Amino acid sequence: MIKDIDNTKLPLLEHLVELRRRLVRSAAVVLIAFLPCFYFAPAIYNFLALPLYDAYGLAPVEEPEEGEETWIERTLSDAWMLFSSSPDGEAAPEEPTGVTEGATIDRSADSEYPPRFIFTSPQEAFLTYVKVGFFLSLCLSLPFLVWQLWAFVAPGLYRREKKLVLPFMLVFPLLFTLGAAMVYYAFFPVALRFFLGFQQTGDFGQLPIVMEVRVSEYFSLLLKLLFAFGISFQLPLVMTLLARTGMVTAEGLKEKRKYAIVAVFVLAAVITPPDPFSQLGLALPLILLYEVSIWCARITERRKAKVEEAGEEEEVEEVDDPQAYEETDFNPAR
Repeated sequence: MIKDIDNTKLPLLEHLVELRRRLVRSAAVVLIAFLPCFYFAPAIYNFLALPLYDAYGLAPVEEPEEGEETWIERTLSDAWMLFSSSPDGEAAPEEPTGVTEGATIDRSADSEYPPRFIFTSPQEAFLTYVKVGFFLSLCLSLPFLVWQLWAFVAPGLYRREKKLVLPFMLVFPLLFTLGAAMVYYAFFPVALRFFLGFQQTGDFGQLPIVMEVRVSEYFSLLLKLLFAFGISFQLPLVMTLLARTGMVTAEGLKEKRKYAIVAVFVLAAVITPPDPFSQLGLALPLILLYEVSIWCARITERRKAKVEEAGEEEEVEEVDDPQAYEETDFNPAR
C-alpha cells in the first residue's frame, strides 16, 4: 500500500510534508524564544502582579465606622478614578495602607499580614515560571507563527481570497492587544479590590480572614481573563468576515440585537470573576463592539452593492477556458 501511495503523485502528501516543515520551524522558534523568556520569567510575573500589588493598598473595610466609606463606595470611587483625573491635573492623594484599627486589615509590609504570594507544593512556583516563559515566548513568536501560517495557506488561495484574509490577519493582534490591555489596566484591579473586601479582622468570637494568593492560581485567572477579553474583542472582525461572505446581514444583526445582549451578559457571567464590575467590564465593551459590527456589516453591504451596480461579477473557481483558469496549489495548471 505504501508503494502505491508513493507511486501516485498526490498533492496531499506534498502539503503534509510542507505542513510538517512549517510546524517544525515554528516549534523551534518558540523553543529558542523560551530560553531567554524563562530567564526573565520572575520579572514578567512581577509585572503581571502589579494589579494585586496596588490592590493591597486599598484593603476594603468590613464594618466601617460612622462616616467611613464602605467597600462598595471605595470600589466605585476607584473605578471612577480609572477614567478621570483631578481638576488641576494632579494625581489624587493615595489612601494610607494602615487604617483604623478594627475596621480593616493592615496589609503593609510590617503588619501581621504582609502582602505576599504563596505556593503550596514544591514545584508550583517553578511550573508557574515555566508557564510565564512559554506564554511570553508565544507572544514574541507570534509574528513568525502568523507568517508561517500565511506562507502555508496563501498558495492555495485566489487573489480575491488573499485580499480578503490578509487584512483580518493584521487586525487580529491589534484587537487582541486592546482587549488584553483593558483587562490588565482597567477591570482586573477593580475585581481584585472586590475580592479583598471579604477579609475580616480577628476579634472576640471571630477569626481573621485574610486573602493569601497562590502564584499559580493568580496567573491562571489573569491568563483566562486576558484570553477571554482578547478573543471577545474579535467580534467586529468575525462579523465583518461573515458579512463579506453573505452569511449575515446588517439588518439581521440589528433584529437580533436584544438576543445578542442577553447572550453577552450570560457569557460575561460565565468567564469573568463573580463580581458585577468585571461582568459589566466585559459585557459593555462587547455590546459596543456588536454595534460596531452592525456598522461594519452595513459598510460591507454597500461596497458589494456598488460592485454589482458597476457590473463586476465575482470570480468563479471552475471555468471552461483553460487560459482564464487561475493556478493555485490546490488548483494546478491544466
